[in-house]
Amino acid sequence: MSTFPANRRRRLIGLADSLEKWTLVLLVAVLLCFALLQVILRNFFSTGIVWGDSLSRHLVLWIGLLGATRATMERKHILIDVAPRVLNQWGKILAEVVSSSFSFFVSILLFCASFAFVRSERTTGTLAFGEMHLWWLEIIFPLAFAVMAARFGWHLLEAVYRLSMSRSR
Repeated sequence: MSTFPANRRRRLIGLADSLEKWTLVLLVAVLLCFALLQVILRNFFSTGIVWGDSLSRHLVLWIGLLGATRATMERKHILIDVAPRVLNQWGKILAEVVSSSFSFFVSILLFCASFAFVRSERTTGTLAFGEMHLWWLEIIFPLAFAVMAARFGWHLLEAVYRLSMSRSR
């Protein structure tokens, strides 16, 4: 049984990284163009797209949650950066283990809650607009929290490894 080659794994991660970035760029572009269209339609033609506000709200949710997954990957999420300034190297790594553990478990809890929420929404059959079911737009909640949990889990494993390596020295 062979292991997954490192260069193939890096390429796959790079592809996922690019896909995530370009999805964010595309969603922001769609939101901006759609908002501009709504303003033009309302101000110059006294009309608008009926479901436009709902679509805009959901695009903002998608952008926000995908941005959060991106921040988690780049380790640019909100951190309380007081402890690392006063702790030694081992203390910094331990603080990262605690922080990553907490973030991992909160992300798991949010994934479970959002999964139950979307499953509940699916049974109601509520339509967002046209034939689009509302739960399709809300599927970003469990997806984003699953990705964040996986990334925080990876950060936790890295920190535990660094902690074990620093203790063995």
